[in-house]
Amino acid sequence: MSGNNPDLRDKVDQSRGFFKKLQLVVPALKEYRKLEDIRAADELLRKQVFDKLDESKSKLETLRKAMSDKGDFTSLTSIGAIISQVQQISGEVFHSQQGSAGISPNIRIDEGTLNKLYEYDYNFVNSAEQISSTVSGSLTEYTSGTSTAQAIAAKIGPMLDDFKHTWKQRLESVENILVTK
Repeated sequence: MSGNNPDLRDKVDQSRGFFKKLQLVVPALKEYRKLEDIRAADELLRKQVFDKLDESKSKLETLRKAMSDKGDFTSLTSIGAIISQVQQISGEVFHSQQGSAGISPNIRIDEGTLNKLYEYDYNFVNSAEQISSTVSGSLTEYTSGTSTAQAIAAKIGPMLDDFKHTWKQRLESVENILVTK
């Protein structure tokens, strides 16, 4: 884990209240509490990814407005398509499957599996930050006249494709987690 993005599992563990600490003492609830805390950390991570993607979408909408203000209507469709992709991906991230610990789950998911899912999602924070940074830089380049909207779409499109591909692998991993033998 990088220094920029702390491991949220530790933060969730440190913020346990009395009742949650008590659950860790009761043998029947100990594992449930640990699994729920990993899920809570994973949810916080996915919220960060969603926020970064939403920030990127907002900046792309600013770019689209700048294009319109300049009378540059030739690439509005390609930037609109990029905005749609970001919106779709952010929705998938926000509403994604995260595995269920539950007191008596239908399908048992162990701590190692939830930690694997957390690690997957942790990497998405960095990817979302890279997309956001690229979008910010592209907006600056466009408004200063050093880049075109088509060049920007050509730069951001592959990043989104990579993100979607990796996200699909995560979903397949979750589906494999849910298969019992």
